[in-house]
Amino acid sequence: MVVAGPTASGKSNLALSLAQEFKGELICSDSMQVYRQMDIGTAKPTLKEQKLVQHHQLDLIDPDEHYSAGQYERDTSRIIKQIQERSHLPIVVGGTGLYYRALMYGISNIPEIPESLRKEVLSWQEEHGTSYCWKQLQKHDPQGADRLHQNDTARILRNLEVVLATGTTLSTFQLQQPFGEARYQFLAVALEWERHVLYERINQRTRKMLEFGWIAEVESLLSRYSPDLKPLQAIGYREIVQYLQNKLEWEPLLQEIQKRTRQYAKRQMTWFSREAEIEWYQPDNDAAILAKIKVYLEK
Repeated sequence: MVVAGPTASGKSNLALSLAQEFKGELICSDSMQVYRQMDIGTAKPTLKEQKLVQHHQLDLIDPDEHYSAGQYERDTSRIIKQIQERSHLPIVVGGTGLYYRALMYGISNIPEIPESLRKEVLSWQEEHGTSYCWKQLQKHDPQGADRLHQNDTARILRNLEVVLATGTTLSTFQLQQPFGEARYQFLAVALEWERHVLYERINQRTRKMLEFGWIAEVESLLSRYSPDLKPLQAIGYREIVQYLQNKLEWEPLLQEIQKRTRQYAKRQMTWFSREAEIEWYQPDNDAAILAKIKVYLEK
């Protein structure tokens, strides 16, 4: 079972209800919720929610550690098997499209990147900036560099470490073994809001997250980690770092986080709309979703 869709669409609440209704366990599919100490800004399930049903794939690593889509696929495949052995329903919930694709359809067979090289590439970024890394990528993989924006830190570092470690570009690996046939039988649902309503939900949630202690969360992270750390460049975290450095005032802070989150939601909707297996439902149509799941499980 999969509950997908854009941020702030109500995925977590729906998945929690389904897990309680159908004796399920939740498997989070969010590339930011794997980080410890990053709770408010990633909209991580609360401790109270985590006590209601079993959650998996949360708080896996510290912010200065690395976790890939390939690792997610391997770990989650094992977790799904364990849940099924308990005769429970695995429910994957989240908005990271790459994690969803990796789990359901497999991922390119890229060799494990040596940790020493990963740290070296990251040190280049921290010392010289993302533009320097983009120029390095251009030397080794000019076509890959041309496809990326020069400020796209995460993808630039990933492309660079792959080509340096293997001598083969990331795009070549992806062409050799693209996403294939579905690895599981699954039912996937998503909630379809009118865009302006979803955007307003994002605006309101952002304000609540800031009021709930997001800034203090970032202050705590900055006491232990560099502001240039990759997770601290994520939506909201980067803006709050700038706010704490007196580079951004309160109202521009709020507006910039809201804007970046809306842009992210638009990209998510584009991604998931291309997934033919996902069935979209109106947010107030829980009865139809429940009926669909009952029929699916009976089969």
